[in-house]
Amino acid sequence: MKTSTRIITVSFIGVIILFLIIHACSSHLIRSDYTDINTLLHDAEQQHNKPFLKAHLKNGDVYILRNEWRYLKGSNTIWGRGTCYDFNRNKKFEGQLMLPVDSVAIFETNVELKKRESARIAALSILAAENLILSAICLSFPKACFGSCPTFYINPSNNVHFSDAEGFSNAISPSLEYADIDALNYTLPIPDTFSITMKNEALETHCVNDIKLLACPVKPGERVYNSTGGEYYKCGGNYPLKRAIAAEGEVTARLKVEDHVERFSLADENDLSSKEEIILDFGILNKTGNFGFVLNFRQTLMTTYFIYSAIGYMGDEVSDIFAKLELDAGAREKLKTGIKSKLGNIDIYKWNNKTSQWEYLNGFYETGPVAINKQLISLRLESSQEPVKFKMVLNKGLWRLDYVTLTELKEKVNPVTISPVNITNKGKIDQLALSEINDPDAYLVSMPGSEYNFQFILPEKNIRYELFLLSQGYYLEWMRSHWLKDKNLMKLRKMIEYPADYLREEAKAYKLYESDMEAQFWGSRIDTKSFSYHEN
Repeated sequence: MKTSTRIITVSFIGVIILFLIIHACSSHLIRSDYTDINTLLHDAEQQHNKPFLKAHLKNGDVYILRNEWRYLKGSNTIWGRGTCYDFNRNKKFEGQLMLPVDSVAIFETNVELKKRESARIAALSILAAENLILSAICLSFPKACFGSCPTFYINPSNNVHFSDAEGFSNAISPSLEYADIDALNYTLPIPDTFSITMKNEALETHCVNDIKLLACPVKPGERVYNSTGGEYYKCGGNYPLKRAIAAEGEVTARLKVEDHVERFSLADENDLSSKEEIILDFGILNKTGNFGFVLNFRQTLMTTYFIYSAIGYMGDEVSDIFAKLELDAGAREKLKTGIKSKLGNIDIYKWNNKTSQWEYLNGFYETGPVAINKQLISLRLESSQEPVKFKMVLNKGLWRLDYVTLTELKEKVNPVTISPVNITNKGKIDQLALSEINDPDAYLVSMPGSEYNFQFILPEKNIRYELFLLSQGYYLEWMRSHWLKDKNLMKLRKMIEYPADYLREEAKAYKLYESDMEAQFWGSRIDTKSFSYHEN
């Protein structure tokens, strides 16, 4: 696995991009205070009239370049005219500026980044999503717009409401970059080549550091699952679910078969952190051995709602807040105990017949509403004449569950790691993309409408493989101008520091979105065949 050596920025509920234009130059001479100029940059009536680039430096300074600026590739610097403010936002200098890109934590701009040579800027930029490229659904229901990290498809023409993988869902900013692994659920005999398509179907910038295919040879009837601890187990002999009971009654049919017919619930109208239980009965197994509790799951759109709400609360201070989080380790640490901890995992308990108590095993968690995750928790079962029972405890309205089963663990295995041998960009060979993916210090920057196909050569042809996809990187949401009216720094603070209170107070507002979010979300997805952001 490659590890990025670049030190960059931002943090949890982040993902953003914006900043939008200045009044006339004379306005800046009169109103030179940083706060006033920041307000003018986001003036809805002026935002499309004048280009700007705002750079938050790692030393805490801020540069605002106006009207004209350009990237000097040879020196990796930006030249332009603007103003420099220090850490305390006092003006230091105004005039011609030279800015090394490596000194920047995060950019904001309202300028369309067309050239691949400016990928270094795009990879750190919060961009402005103009209303003219937003769908009517996004304009009417801004917190239900399609949003995701890179989506991957084995057959790019299929999967209207599902993708085969969803890369690095938690990496909503540069500092959160990580390597994500998704089971592709593909075990048919395949020739010596395999390909998968990566799409950017949202108003986001995807910065991809690595793509690898992980392959485990299997025989008919065998499966390989990756565990919540990152281990891979070859399995065989499934023990199907006998009965599942939730608050609404029996849900066995929805959880017994791997068929995309999911069980989910609606959120509590009084508290978005309310929990529910599902009791699972596998009957009498009467067998001793090592087993795996297998769950196929994904999230609803609740997390998407929180992300977009947080961006709106930041308003015209979005990049300032994310820059501060990037520069302040203590502020980043607070995010770990925020909303995510209150919503919790899908916690799994096993019933102990001897003590008549539920014993905690482990929990499942993966951010993302698009692709179904397939993971395993390993456990030991002793032969008994009593039914084997489990309990799932999960947040109401947060999870969609497709399939639950028990399987016997045969052995741990180590998959073969395979790098791509070719990449095409909408059908055209892209040698630059291939070199970027194979360079541990480079990023393939994918803009909205992009569609990259990765080809791999497998070790042997016409045998069965269990396949997994490793994707490493991060992504940045684009800022929508109509989010600015939702600015509320007090709510943002409550979301991060007092999540329990926030989840109670926000319940009724979320319920107004909940029933229609799915249709609005999928209806606003970008069609990569008809839309392309001009990045080349």
